[in-house]
Amino acid sequence: MKLPLPDSLWAATANPCPETQQLTGDLTADVAIVGAGFTGLRAALELSQQGVNVIVVDAGQVGWGASGRNGGQVNPIAHEAPETIQKKWAKLYGEKQATEYTERFTNVYMGAADELFALVKKHNIECSAEQNGWIRSVHGSAAIPAFETMLKGWQDAGADIEALDAAQVEKMSGSPSYGQGWIAKRAGSVQPMSYVRGLAGAALEAGATIYSDTRIETLSQESSQWKLTAATGSITADKVLLCTNGYSDQLMPGLAETVVPVISIQAATQVLTEAQSEAILPQRQTFADTRRVIFYFKKTAENRLVFGSAGVADEIPDAADRARIMKGLQTVYPQFPELKVDYIWGGRIAVTQDHLPHIHQPASGIYAGLGCNGRGVAMSTVMGRLLAEAVMGKADSELPLPVTAMKKYPFHRFHRTGIRLLVPIKELQDGYEARLR
Repeated sequence: MKLPLPDSLWAATANPCPETQQLTGDLTADVAIVGAGFTGLRAALELSQQGVNVIVVDAGQVGWGASGRNGGQVNPIAHEAPETIQKKWAKLYGEKQATEYTERFTNVYMGAADELFALVKKHNIECSAEQNGWIRSVHGSAAIPAFETMLKGWQDAGADIEALDAAQVEKMSGSPSYGQGWIAKRAGSVQPMSYVRGLAGAALEAGATIYSDTRIETLSQESSQWKLTAATGSITADKVLLCTNGYSDQLMPGLAETVVPVISIQAATQVLTEAQSEAILPQRQTFADTRRVIFYFKKTAENRLVFGSAGVADEIPDAADRARIMKGLQTVYPQFPELKVDYIWGGRIAVTQDHLPHIHQPASGIYAGLGCNGRGVAMSTVMGRLLAEAVMGKADSELPLPVTAMKKYPFHRFHRTGIRLLVPIKELQDGYEARLR
């Protein structure tokens, strides 16, 4: 059964997808990769360039999951300050090892946007790539202490990030609804569906094989190899990479329970008028705020505003999600009450317990990388490279992320219900704090 793409602006305007077919027959590979998104395809590209025989398989089309549903923002700043990250890892690995991991991780994270844009240039991927920076701003005074800690922490680590006062934020965003902020200058944006399809094209050109509309139903060990079985065929491989992120299922028991799939919804407005375009993000940066139920937005190559927030309905936004988007547009741009929406869609963000990405090795010869926590365009691109390095034999201790055991969320089955109940409460808190700006 083919899984339909969401009715999104990205699907409607993306470059054509390279031709792929459903898996048939029994095949062999050096490395089998489950998931044809940013992570899986970047890993396939890196491995194929080294002469490795790679097969990628996906339950849907290329980019069907999070890679084709996100906001297209390429942000090189993690959710946590470096000091906080170091403290978390120190509890697990000791001060010395945690310091080494933190330094490598922050350097990789700060370079993630540059790495993506260099990849786009190298492989001539047409995806409306723009490296104009990312503005983040506080929605109310209560958010200032945490925001300033984050800003200082990343500045001290060497990030190309600059503080903005409220007047600068208003001028650069066109919104009168925010206070102080920052601009991360190495950040930018892409058309994500075009980008993921471009990665697929590059991987195919390098020698990888990609099968779509093929759900792997079982993963079993046969001697020193692994067999991935679908209804229409199988793949026997020496190594396996699981790159399914927020769309992970029970193929590897316990993996899906290491993340909570939080729903992100987005809407694309009609093409902006000249007056709207001159006011809204005139220098074409991306934007996100500090709300718990976040607002984030960017301007597209077609001069539309793509506006996102948290949602509760999986895949197809419900009436409450749609109302939240429209209310958000009017909150951020009250001077443009006439903004109309042409597209609205949803997708999953994989959130980990520590808000950091994770690499797992659940069995010998199998690696999984997931949990980019809303920074997936840049970080999952890097994650694909890291998984390729791991499967090629790079020592775990030399990776910028520790290879961790899978740790399930407590009461995982109830988290989706909890999110549905909490989102309206968090909205109320955000609204109250915004009035105290």
